Amino acid sequence: MSETLNLNEKYEIDNEDTHHMINVMRFRVDDAFEMIDGTTTGFVCRITGIEGRKVAFLTEQVLDSNTESPVGTTIICPLLKGEKFEWMLQKSTELGAVRFIIYEADRSIVKLDDKKRGKRLARFQKVIREASEQSRRFSIPEIHFEGRLKNVDFSDYDSAFIAFEGYAGQKAVSFKNLGGVETGKKIAFIFGPEGGLTEDEVEADASFTPLSLGPRILRAETAPLYFLAAVSSLHE
Repeated sequence: MSETLNLNEKYEIDNEDTHHMINVMRFRVDDAFEMIDGTTTGFVCRITGIEGRKVAFLTEQVLDSNTESPVGTTIICPLLKGEKFEWMLQKSTELGAVRFIIYEADRSIVKLDDKKRGKRLARFQKVIREASEQSRRFSIPEIHFEGRLKNVDFSDYDSAFIAFEGYAGQKAVSFKNLGGVETGKKIAFIFGPEGGLTEDEVEADASFTPLSLGPRILRAETAPLYFLAAVSSLHE
């Protein structure tokens, strides 16, 4: 819900979520549900009335908001074939990513068509929102398109790690000595498409830190999950 809610007050909503609540989840008067307001505060709410698609409810309890990762990780990613990209967005959201930036890699197979860009970004944002709700996150990550990798501004990050298959099994920064990843830091993780990154892309920004994801080559959609899980294991 975009507006700010207050405890022990009554409100009404009428949107696609209420349709899902009434017709799919079969909520009825006096049933409880959870809602996040425009300030990312979570509430336990109780339904006080249903009229058509309109749901009236009372906010009864403020939820514990300690569900976010202590490290703010932005995933910088190309589009992937088939359903892989949406699956990656969903799982990365569940694992704590705070933002997604799409770029078009030199070897990208899937392109973000200008005419369909708005519609596809809206679809991706919906996938992220639903994953946030499912995993009880109070903050919904945003997704943006920045064109080429060189267009992304990395000055706002404390560290920017880039995964490159050329580093698999070779000497590069590993998760055993990621001293730059500390609680409260803002970091970026960049990975390439199915065809991999070019050396020019790997060297596109002087701030990039090469990162080894272990001795095995991971699929493109697996790489960010490996990274996020490792960050989570270090800090949560």
